[in-house]
Amino acid sequence: MSRLPKTITCFLLLLTIYPFSLLSAAELSPPSISESKARTESRPVAKQQPDGHSKEISVFALSRDGLYALTGDEDEINFLWDVKSGKKIREIGKPDPVRIWVVAAAFSPDSSTLVWSRYRKHTPVLWDVKSGKKLGILLSRENGHKSEVVSLAFSDDGRYIASGDMQGVIVVWNVKDRSVVHRYQAHSGEISQIIFIPGGNDFASAGIDGAVYLWNVEKGKAIATLLPPSDDIVTSLTVSSNGSVLYAASDNLTVKGWNLALRSLRSTITFKDRLINNIALSPNGNLLAVIEEDESVQVWNFREGKPAWSNHLQDSALTAGFSPDGASLFTSGGDNWVREWDVSTGRLLRKFGGVVE
Repeated sequence: MSRLPKTITCFLLLLTIYPFSLLSAAELSPPSISESKARTESRPVAKQQPDGHSKEISVFALSRDGLYALTGDEDEINFLWDVKSGKKIREIGKPDPVRIWVVAAAFSPDSSTLVWSRYRKHTPVLWDVKSGKKLGILLSRENGHKSEVVSLAFSDDGRYIASGDMQGVIVVWNVKDRSVVHRYQAHSGEISQIIFIPGGNDFASAGIDGAVYLWNVEKGKAIATLLPPSDDIVTSLTVSSNGSVLYAASDNLTVKGWNLALRSLRSTITFKDRLINNIALSPNGNLLAVIEEDESVQVWNFREGKPAWSNHLQDSALTAGFSPDGASLFTSGGDNWVREWDVSTGRLLRKFGGVVE
C-alpha cells in the first residue's frame, strides 16, 4: 500500500474512534456542583404548557385554599391556573379587545372572587373565578384612588378589600355594596404591601417610606406604628396564620418580627449582603421563605436559628407562597415559570406556567 492511502486510512480511523473516547470520558467524569445545580434547574419536571408565559412573570397570587393561582407578565398576558394539575383554566381579559397588564391581585378567602388592578389605572376590578366574568369595579370619585393601585388584600372574613396606590393612599372598601369605608393618607409614597391580620379586621401596611403601620377598618387612623418612616424601604410583609406575629423585610438586609398583641419587636434576622425581594411564613409559623436578590430562595428555620435549605435560581424571583398544608413552597418571577419546591428537602418538584422559547 502506498503512503497516501495509509495516511487516509489512519485519519478515517481516528475520526471514528475519537468522539467515542470523548463521550466515555465525559460519562465517567463527575459533574461539578454548579453543573449539578444547572442540570437540576433545567431538567423538565412537568408537562409544559403550549400557551403559557413567554415573558417574565411579574405578578403572582395564590388562593388561600391553594387551588388557584393568578400569574401575569409585562407583555399583558394573565392566566388563571389550576394549581394541582398545573393546567391553565383561562386567560384574564379575554374576550375584551384591550390587553390588561395586571400589577396586583388577591383572592377572596373562599376563592370565589379575584380582585386585580391594572397598570396606570386607579379602579380595582372584581372578577368571578368560576365563570371568568367581571363583577364590577371599586370606584369613588370623592374618596377613591387618584393614582395607580399597586397593592390589594381581602379581609379574613371577605367583607372588606384594602387597596393601596402609588401616592401612599389606602382605601378600605365594603365588598357587598362597593362603598368606601375609610380613606387614609397612609404613607409618603408608594404602598409596598397591605396584609390583613387573621382573626379580625386589623391590617398592616408597608411603604417605600420605610414605615409599617397597623390599621383597623372601623377606625379612621393608624392604631399602631411598628416601624417609623426611614430611608430603609420595606419590601415585603407576612403574618402568622393565628395572627400573633408579623414579619417585615427591609432593604437594610433585615427581617423583623413583632408580637402583635404586645406591639413589641421580638426578633431580627440579618441577611448579610443579600437584598430581600419577598418573604412568606409557613402555616405552622416555624419556617420563613426568603426570596433574595442574589437569585436564590432559602427557607429559614426559626427553631434552629439557621436556614433549613437554600437553592439557586436562574433569575431573581419576586414572590413566594406556601401551600395550605405547608408541604410545598411556590416561587415565581425572574423568568416565565412558577416553581414548586418540597419544603422538607428543598427539592424542585415541578414548574408550570411557562413555555420554552
